[in-house]
Amino acid sequence: MTAAILALVALIALPSLYIRDATRQRRQRAALFSQCLELFQSYRVTQSGSDFPTLEGTYRGFPVRLEPVLDTLAWRKIPSLWLKVTVLAPNPGVGVLDFLVRPQGVEFYSPSAELPYQVRVPDGWPQHAILCTDDIARMPQLHQRYAALFDDPHMKELLITARGTRLVRQLWQAERADYLVLRQANFANVCAEVGLVESLLDAVTGICASLNAVPAVVAEAA
Repeated sequence: MTAAILALVALIALPSLYIRDATRQRRQRAALFSQCLELFQSYRVTQSGSDFPTLEGTYRGFPVRLEPVLDTLAWRKIPSLWLKVTVLAPNPGVGVLDFLVRPQGVEFYSPSAELPYQVRVPDGWPQHAILCTDDIARMPQLHQRYAALFDDPHMKELLITARGTRLVRQLWQAERADYLVLRQANFANVCAEVGLVESLLDAVTGICASLNAVPAVVAEAA
């Protein structure tokens, strides 16, 4: 009888424990951009359920979006949290350029696998990468000064399209113990560092601003 009562109590308690943990996780994740809000002239933060929030705002006159992406697909790898930093300003007349370093074929957040042409990576850029486009003749030029962005080992992707410009960088890896034992993607940090976010915004808005002054070049097919 005692065992049955204890089992009943446990069954009753489990839903409340789940709700408590889900609420705590949602509140923790909601704080992702809390240290960065002063960077923006205006902003709107939205969150769906217990997902990480998305921020849309204005940074130095540019419309931008900060979108975290939880990546649990890579086999035998600790889950990562990526941050897509996008300038939502058009780049008229350019084709798609996607530069992706250390490709593994599981980058679901990248359009690289859908682009029809792969071209040679320019000298001076990381060679453990792929450079793809939808139109070789209209692909924007990769300026050498952008290559320094990938000196950061956590930088993953540069994407330029007619609709905007994006950088993708790894924010964190999940706690190893939590993932190996519980298969949970928990992160020790929940607040993006203001200096990091500012540097990413400066980089991507700088690339966007330079595009209209840079003529397109015909790239060499891989």
